[in-house]
Amino acid sequence: MKKVILVEDDVDTVYVVEIILNNAGYTVININRELPVEEIAAINPDLVIVDYLLPFTSGHTLCAEIKNHPKTKHIPVILYSANNLLPKVAHECKADAFIPKPFDIDYFVNVVQRLAN
Repeated sequence: MKKVILVEDDVDTVYVVEIILNNAGYTVININRELPVEEIAAINPDLVIVDYLLPFTSGHTLCAEIKNHPKTKHIPVILYSANNLLPKVAHECKADAFIPKPFDIDYFVNVVQRLAN
């Protein structure tokens, strides 16, 4: 099974995303705290999904750290948020894709499948 790290602090969103991705055949590892890039490298996920607005860091910052670290730069990152600056922010941090919230479930799964497989 493919592993997806979900960096999200909203319990309801985590619940929904876990159901969607589990039904699509993915193992979801939810992280709702500061996440060092070395820990991401140790987990070696097939994909990282990061909320832009987090209480402990910026999703933009975490995305940039992942994309700029030699051990994690190959891991695809999806930045998602309801923030209207999401396309610009995702481009700046070198995210492989962005998904605006609220998201269409089929679109969400298609983006995940395209990047994680």
